[in-house]
Amino acid sequence: IKELRKDRTAVVDTMGCERLADPKASEKDRRYHVLVSLMLSSQTKDTVNAAVMGALKARGLSVKRILDETSEDEFHELIKPVGFHNVKTKNIRRATQILRDEYDEDVPSTMEALLALPGVGPKMALLVLKCAFDITAGISVDTHVHRISNQLGWTGGEPTLDKNAFPCKDPEKTRKALEQWVPRDDWGDVNWLLVGLGQEVQTEKPKLLRKALDSSDPAYAVAFLGRIGMDTARVAKAEGLELT
Repeated sequence: IKELRKDRTAVVDTMGCERLADPKASEKDRRYHVLVSLMLSSQTKDTVNAAVMGALKARGLSVKRILDETSEDEFHELIKPVGFHNVKTKNIRRATQILRDEYDEDVPSTMEALLALPGVGPKMALLVLKCAFDITAGISVDTHVHRISNQLGWTGGEPTLDKNAFPCKDPEKTRKALEQWVPRDDWGDVNWLLVGLGQEVQTEKPKLLRKALDSSDPAYAVAFLGRIGMDTARVAKAEGLELT
């Protein structure tokens, strides 16, 4: 997996939460950018999220600007392209008010405090800690990590492509299963490795297959892609590639 992902050319590598914070902003504002980008990201394509974050940063994205200079209607209009924008408008503004009232307009640095914010769950809180504070408190599991981990048999069952046969039925159970055996030093790498891999399996199959064929063990790499749902023979035929 690390070899397939070493080029870091998946969408998440250029549009992940840590990439969307303005490097020229203050540390407080950068942490706020990470939180907002993650709150916007659920049920939303990375490309859409990146565009919305660009619009927010151009408008001015800080606790002060959102609470004092941007009405709820204005904010809603700015984030309208993302999924569940009505709920996200209310959650982000409520969370922003909590940052002002309780944390001196900064993002808190503990799981407990982050999970108390409206709209923030374990996956999001873990990513905030990692991206904003470089704290690895657990393995952040999104749909890609959940799917691939279960497909590979990493969650306690046999490898399978049948979702109904997955041992872990939701991401939180997958997280707990992974954390039981994945070395703690590797927890911070699991998300970016599998999210990028999952994105390429879904939307960049030819590129991923070519990387497998160019890898140190092409036969194993191609077989591995089959284990996570790619019809390698079909992709190879369409691209005029010869499988090892």
